[in-house]
Amino acid sequence: MNKRHAFTLIEMLVVIAIIGIVAALVVNMNSGAQAAKRNAQVNIDKQGLITMIGDYQSKLNFYPPDNGGLATNPPGSYYDAVASTNPLLYELTGASNNFSNNIPTTNYIQVFDGTSVPIYNFQTNYGGRSAVANANTDEPHDFFQTGPQPKEYTNYDTSSGLKGLLVPVALTDSLGNPITNNFWHYDSSSTNRHNPQSYDLWAEYNIGTKSGNPIIMTNGNW
Repeated sequence: MNKRHAFTLIEMLVVIAIIGIVAALVVNMNSGAQAAKRNAQVNIDKQGLITMIGDYQSKLNFYPPDNGGLATNPPGSYYDAVASTNPLLYELTGASNNFSNNIPTTNYIQVFDGTSVPIYNFQTNYGGRSAVANANTDEPHDFFQTGPQPKEYTNYDTSSGLKGLLVPVALTDSLGNPITNNFWHYDSSSTNRHNPQSYDLWAEYNIGTKSGNPIIMTNGNW
């Protein structure tokens, strides 16, 4: 009669250790796959924006203006608050200026989605600029017609009504709370940009965590 073999404590510990290693490998593989997916999506959107900016430059003979060169940190710095508020969305989608000399408070910029932005809000956020360069009273160029519509825009400043292009990935802080200022950054005027003859375009986004801190990826056109 065969005797039933019982697992020793050492054997059980070995099995538990192997299971833990396999589980860790699976988690890491999944995290890597998620990061690769996010990077691929950002690359797709970046190339789309580069194409639109190229069309803009070809038709208007200058690159879209940024926020007036007010960025205080180098391009690629993590969440530069000023560089996060750039008018690239308005330049690529076009706008119409409406100026009323008699009633200054009604001055506004008619924007791509049919809403309007008060000019004083535009001036405050974009370095004193009072208008969109790609704007006229008839038919501004809509460069998003050359590619996907701006699906990744949202109100990021409810007090001003301004909108911005979003990075198409989820951003969270170390506690898992969503970070709202995950915008495409754009710089065509500062003296410290990576591409002095053209412009810098970059995104910063979370691809995971390490020791409770977010791992931030910078994806730019340099």
